[in-house]
Amino acid sequence: MPKYDYLIVGSGLFGATFAYFAHKQGKRCLVIDKRPQLGGNVYCENIEGINVHKYGAHIFHTSNKDVWDFVNSIVPFNRYTNSPVANFHGKLYNLPFNMNTFYQMWGVTTPEEAKAKIDEQKRDAVAALNGREPQNLEEQALCLVGKDIFYKLIKEYTEKQWGRKCTELPAFIIKRLPVRLVFDNNYFNDSYQGIPIGGYNKLIEGLGLSPTLPRREGESSGIDCLVGIDIPLNKAKYSLKLSEGGYRQTADPISYMMLEDRAKENRKNPTEAEDAFWKMASSNGFGVKFRRQHVIDNYIVDFVSLEGKLVVEIDGGYHFTQEQQIEDNLRSQVLKDYGFTILRLKNEEVIADPEEVKAKVKMALWLAAKAPLREGVGEAANTLVYTGRLDEFFSYKFGKLNWRTVSFKTRTENTANYQGNAVVNYTSHDVPYTRVIEHKHFEMFGQQVYDNPKTVVSEEYSTEYKEGMEPYYPVNDDKNNALANKYRAEAAALSFPTGEGQDGAVIFGGRLAEYKYYDMAPIIEKVMKMFND
Repeated sequence: MPKYDYLIVGSGLFGATFAYFAHKQGKRCLVIDKRPQLGGNVYCENIEGINVHKYGAHIFHTSNKDVWDFVNSIVPFNRYTNSPVANFHGKLYNLPFNMNTFYQMWGVTTPEEAKAKIDEQKRDAVAALNGREPQNLEEQALCLVGKDIFYKLIKEYTEKQWGRKCTELPAFIIKRLPVRLVFDNNYFNDSYQGIPIGGYNKLIEGLGLSPTLPRREGESSGIDCLVGIDIPLNKAKYSLKLSEGGYRQTADPISYMMLEDRAKENRKNPTEAEDAFWKMASSNGFGVKFRRQHVIDNYIVDFVSLEGKLVVEIDGGYHFTQEQQIEDNLRSQVLKDYGFTILRLKNEEVIADPEEVKAKVKMALWLAAKAPLREGVGEAANTLVYTGRLDEFFSYKFGKLNWRTVSFKTRTENTANYQGNAVVNYTSHDVPYTRVIEHKHFEMFGQQVYDNPKTVVSEEYSTEYKEGMEPYYPVNDDKNNALANKYRAEAAALSFPTGEGQDGAVIFGGRLAEYKYYDMAPIIEKVMKMFND
């Protein structure tokens, strides 16, 4: 297997854009992602002919014409304008706060009336500070817009979003609160905004990412991709014992015996996909020996090569539910702690495309031989581009950073138009979710909405991050920022700041690797600067 110039961990916008520009310079890139698809959080699922934003609403917006021209050179964008509304106990209010909002709130019709009402509402809050700066989000918001807007549209929504009282959140979170004395419902102030026509998958594909791997050594498109692959970053925590039964480390022998009995039954009743993979593995087509339905710790893995330190899991549809993905992530972490690389394959691909499966397994075995990734990057690639968790890369040596996460309940409705808008925020505590997304309104307008008799909606829930969940947003309080700065200093010592690369260097990029909230356009702009400076 040839060495790559860049091993890119994560196929979101940072990783995909980096691969695109590196490839333009003639560099060879391998992009890997632990999820079963490319695109990171911008990945779209097509349901009923509608591009569903699987990981939440993503609206591209920028005032940088170079960035806008670049993404439109990859795929044309539509005219979508972000105009969310807020639902408070059944009453609707326009967001951002503008003359429509103020009319709905107080019945005022002129900017002068609206300003006078806001000033009146702010007066008590400003006086209560007695000349000092606001110390928390509640004080800051009351000073910006007063009590009516704060208590109806900000307080409870924000507390649901962050899982904390507004008095416990820093003031800076809401300093950019837009207040407009015009009838303008556009949430963003940027010059350009829209959604890729055909969905964000078109953008990722246009940047050169495809899940197809070269099937013969030496073949490559310049950007190779491997999805469903989770590689240990660090040395194994445990010394696994090789016995007649293979690798195992369980505290409870009875539990182990029960797992072994279940594993024996599983071997007798393989799925069609498991049977197909076992035939590939039994023929020694991978160059290493595999075991099937094997106990490791408190889990039964589908297939494992002890020699190759590779676990292969073959997943049916239920593995792609959010609840099962949390369990799978926890399971993967245990296996990674033992030093195993995990490759997840879908049932249908094992049956439909065995040659592609063989290519994926061989690539995974090659990567596993270079693991742990942090120590072995020099063997796999000249430079590592890392977009995963910053604290995880350094084995949590200073402690774990806090994150917020979100979950979605998505359903299909037998109606052409469910709520009439792409995004409706629910701002009271009596509704458990923060917003409802109706995905077709991102890309369908006018009669197009009614040409499709069905629609897809997602309820979005915000919650505290727990192990096994996907981290979404950094918690940028003083404690976490101080901790993040320690990790950033460690990262800076390993980093090479341009896109040219350097043997043994690591480039950190994106919201997880930088512990920073990013919109999409600044991510792309950052990569463009790396290659153009």
